[in-house]
Amino acid sequence: MRLKRAILVTILLATVFFALSACFPKDPFAAATKKFIDLIKNEGEPEDPFVGVCLAEVGVGDVVTSEKADGGQEFQYQLQGLDQAGWLFYLDEAPGAFYDHPGRLVVFSKNGQKIFDQKIEGMPKVNDEVPTPLITRSEYIAGTIWDKSKIVYLPIADWIDIIIARITRKGAVITSGLTPSQSLYAEARDARDLVSTSFKTLMGADKVRDVKYTVGGPAPNWTAVQNAMNDLLTNEKINHMTLYFVAHGNINLMNLGGTTFYASQLRSYIQEHANVTFCIIIESCHAGSWLDGLKSGGVMPANIEIVITTTSSAKSAYPDWDHVGGTLADFNPDDVYVEWTGDFLQKMAYFTSDAHWPEVQTYASTYSTTDIAALLYKCFTSIKGGAPQTTSLTLTERTIAGFIQDPKVYKDW
Repeated sequence: MRLKRAILVTILLATVFFALSACFPKDPFAAATKKFIDLIKNEGEPEDPFVGVCLAEVGVGDVVTSEKADGGQEFQYQLQGLDQAGWLFYLDEAPGAFYDHPGRLVVFSKNGQKIFDQKIEGMPKVNDEVPTPLITRSEYIAGTIWDKSKIVYLPIADWIDIIIARITRKGAVITSGLTPSQSLYAEARDARDLVSTSFKTLMGADKVRDVKYTVGGPAPNWTAVQNAMNDLLTNEKINHMTLYFVAHGNINLMNLGGTTFYASQLRSYIQEHANVTFCIIIESCHAGSWLDGLKSGGVMPANIEIVITTTSSAKSAYPDWDHVGGTLADFNPDDVYVEWTGDFLQKMAYFTSDAHWPEVQTYASTYSTTDIAALLYKCFTSIKGGAPQTTSLTLTERTIAGFIQDPKVYKDW
């Protein structure tokens, strides 16, 4: 009898032990991940697409910061660094976008304690370095623990358009302000290279200047852009300048080569060169703010012909998207690298072909504008289509993707 009782007690204790042990996580990382997801769910998930990413395993003494596009730090957690080891999680509220855009950093220690919780807009850093998942797509995918947006990233194919040269004595400066330590560097670099090739074919290689990161070369900052423009004005006698920028950005500013470049600086340069006509394309987060930032007293400089911003003042810009919810949703999935710019390059090739260039010339003549401005505007409106939230080639502008990008245009005609 006693033996049976002992056996029953042993079984009961074993059952209780296993039941209780099931409540304790066997894997500290899995437990921390669950706590992070539960935290976001309990406080209310963002309405727009978002992704949860584990950025890094952090140790005692590590310093977590967030750097905005203007180079300023939003915060620095503990000057002495973390006092516990754990994992740094990131709620990316505009997944894959250029910075600045909203997000949230949370650290859970290896014993399950929340060390800190901080809302941010800038680029997360650990010990002043950008975590690897924010530098390469493959690492971003590997680090994703919660893909609420259901974004599917496919390998990017090599792609280039050959454009027929049509216009002479026009010039362009094509700039990528990103450096290798910054998120989306490769996408911006490759998009910039395609834009440069296209404009060199259109205008002639001697009429286009490249500003980008090169090993051992000058930083791709505002000084480098000015030098490139001055070179065209002096040595090529350019009187019509097209400027393309791809960079991280915020309201009325972008980050060029690790330094802050303001809309007011570009406005001053344009006003100082009243005999030069400018066409401008800005591919960055919050780019639409430049439509006001370039104004003086509420008035756009008279020598600006057209300004295209690849999103509004309030929204982000994005690298290439093809899928939403696991389904191919892009109308033109062979566009690459950067979402709006990829669409633009395809339309630029279309309108500079023998079959369609007369459309551009007719439009320029009808509205008394230059063929370059007409070309840019035809590309812009063709990308949007008649009802942009349904028809836009820029997938992130469409409702199906959450209408998270909103290209804008100013024209002087």
